[in-house]
Amino acid sequence: MNTSYGQSNRFGHADYYGNLAAGKSNQDILNWINSNQGQLHSDRFGAGELVSQITAAAAQERQMAQAEVQRRAEIARQEQLQREAEERQAERLRQMEIRERTQAANTARAGLESSFQIRSNSKSPQTSGTQGFKRRQLQVNPTAYSSIAAGPQSKTSGVINV
Repeated sequence: MNTSYGQSNRFGHADYYGNLAAGKSNQDILNWINSNQGQLHSDRFGAGELVSQITAAAAQERQMAQAEVQRRAEIARQEQLQREAEERQAERLRQMEIRERTQAANTARAGLESSFQIRSNSKSPQTSGTQGFKRRQLQVNPTAYSSIAAGPQSKTSGVINV
């Protein structure tokens, strides 16, 4: 701490104001005074008046520093809340876009009918459904059936024994 601002080599009011102008804080000056009590200048008001003045100024500096810390913390909290709100809004917009695309795709498919067809790979005319199939006539020959059924078991059973 510089004590050459005043008329003596002891720390007084002129030294206090000179050190403040040089960029020292009230807390720095108060810490130096507490460490160097023998360096204080005693004038008609005594050294206690200067120390009280510096102590009050240091307390005010601490309060201002705490208020600044709280203000910055509040700003950071507000910014965090703003970011979270923007993220929620972006997610809502993304979900809304997905719903709109899904609805548009469902609406586009709503009027479509199935085009299921049964057909062969041949070059025959393409028909859908079972139109390409024809019912064959019954291929059981009644005379052959009766001769098979006339076997040794029973002539009246009408059962084919194979």
